[in-house]
Amino acid sequence: MMMSRSNCSGNLTKTIAATAVAAAVLALPNLASAESVIKRPGAHPDYSFELEPHLVFQWDNRWGSDDGLGPGVRFNIPFLDNGPISKINNNMAIGVGLDLTLGSNDCRWYYGGRGVPWDNRNDCNVTEVWLPVVLQWNFFLTDIISVFGEPGLGFVHRSYDWEFYCNGVNGQICEFDDTKNELEFVFWGGARFQFSDMVGLTVRLGTPYVSVGANFLF
Repeated sequence: MMMSRSNCSGNLTKTIAATAVAAAVLALPNLASAESVIKRPGAHPDYSFELEPHLVFQWDNRWGSDDGLGPGVRFNIPFLDNGPISKINNNMAIGVGLDLTLGSNDCRWYYGGRGVPWDNRNDCNVTEVWLPVVLQWNFFLTDIISVFGEPGLGFVHRSYDWEFYCNGVNGQICEFDDTKNELEFVFWGGARFQFSDMVGLTVRLGTPYVSVGANFLF
């Protein structure tokens, strides 16, 4: 079923709003005791590995004319416990991800479908698999909230398949499919809400997608 951009945007807004409310409710018991730690170098969880399963909404840099939705996971490994700015509470990690986005789009005017007569079979199924590798720079504001930036590169495998009427409305059905591998620039900014020493929630905004998910520190 084809989902319009306006519907996707509306759903995304509701998802982000619901996530923000959930994060606030979960964090509320700890907010009263939360204290600023940004000026206390090293005052953050001591972890060697972060696992982050999440839900992905791909709004940018996608085949077709619509958006994609799917599951994903991120693995973050810190390599600089405090720094590169020694006077504040920050660290750096290497992040590696795997994300799958699915969607039904109008691909006629994009790849391989130009010149096909207008008809009522213009949807195609688009699948994209992203493998981003990023440098994650974390800033620990309080003992609950941290923010981060993530520049990097992403390998993406794009594929779609499309059925259309070969000679206009009704008649013989033709099929077309295509795949492509590309390397793209990616960038995200986000926030982490740590409800305990090991479990929290992460919200990530950027290109090519936004994500909401849990995080587990080991």
